[in-house]
Order: sequence, then structure tokens, then C-alpha cells
Amino acid sequence: MITHERLVETVATEAQLNRSEEATHVARTVLADLSLRLGMPDRRRLQRALPAADRDAAYATVPTRTGGAVEFFHDIGEHLGTPPERARYLARTVLSTLRASDPELVDDIGGHLPPDIAELFAEAEPDPARQHPATPAPAPLTVEEVNEALRIRPDWSGDTRRLERTVTLPADRVQPLLRRVKLNTRDLGHRFDYRVAGGTITFVLYTRSVGAVTEPDLRLADAIDATVNAFGSGG
Repeated sequence: MITHERLVETVATEAQLNRSEEATHVARTVLADLSLRLGMPDRRRLQRALPAADRDAAYATVPTRTGGAVEFFHDIGEHLGTPPERARYLARTVLSTLRASDPELVDDIGGHLPPDIAELFAEAEPDPARQHPATPAPAPLTVEEVNEALRIRPDWSGDTRRLERTVTLPADRVQPLLRRVKLNTRDLGHRFDYRVAGGTITFVLYTRSVGAVTEPDLRLADAIDATVNAFGSGG
């Protein structure tokens, strides 16, 4: 069973939150919105698996809420006062932490969730099944996978070849943002390109070894989104 301290510490570190109170609020909000997507037996199972300090977050007696990941991110964003792309990053942080501590629980309840919500439990490492058949590189995403990725990342555009996001801000803030993004994505081990023009910076993502968009590019996009959001709010 995961401890409250580990849950909060992991969420604070991964989501770049400065205070444990904020990380606690994020974790409990994600867990509360997750419980609303579960039937009563799975809600009770989730509640029993959580640290005592966080069990009330999974308590709900209302009917199961319908909808997939888009609605899930909307609810989390609304409750936290953050955009859907940031909500997605926070949700994945909390749920992947839960999986790392209790994979049996996640396997049980994940089968009763919409697939696009259940996939948020996945760990950050690339899935070996997604490897390119001829090289050690990750496999290119399909058109359908890229379209789905863009659907839940509305600030990004592109196709199977590359993804782009343009951020507009005062010209003197461009370089500080760029430095922050480089720092926060360094541990991902995946490169991004960028173009700067006046008060805009455009991030360009693709995997050079295969000349296409892959899963690591999506993780990099989420990390960039999180940094841009934190930077814009003074974080």
C-alpha cells in the first residue's frame, strides 16, 4: 500500500509543485474524480488501498459518471482551476504513482474504466511492444494515435511526422521559458527543436531516429505543457 508521504512527495516532484499541501490537493482531486468513474465495488476497493489520510477522497455515493479522458481532464481542470492539458499531466502523475505501488489494484479497476482513462496508469517508460521492428527506436504512432493525442492536447497541432506548439509571451520572457523547459525535460532523454520569433517560441517534436512522432514525443509534450503552465502562473 502506498503511503501518504510517498504519494505527496512523488506528485510534488513529478508535477513540479512547491508545497506538499498543493500536492495533497492535486492527488485527492484526481482520486476523487477517478472514483466517480468507478462502480461501488471498485470505489470501495480503491478506498481501502489508499492511505488513511486520503481515503475520503475516494468516497462517493453518486451514480457512476460517464465519459472518457476528455471529460475526466475537464472535471479535474475545473476542480483545480487548471487547463485540461495540465490536468492530464497531473492525472497521469497521480495514477502512475498508484500503479507503481499497487499494480494488482490497478489491474482490477482499470478493466472497468474507459481505455483512454485506464492508459493513464501506465508507467513513464516506453512500452517494449511499441518498439520499431527494425531498430531499438520507438515505433511511429499511427494516424489514429496522433489524432487522439492531439484531441486531448488542444494546444498542439501536427501529424504523424511532427508536433508543434507555439507559445506567445513578452519577448524578454522567451529565453527564461526556454531555459526552464530544457531543465525540466532533461531527464526524459528526448530532444525537442524550437523556433523563436519576437515574443513567440514554437516547440517542434519528432523522433529523429525514425523521422516520425512516437510515444516519447507525447511525454515530452506533456512535460512542456506542464512547464509552460507553471511558468505562466509564476511557478
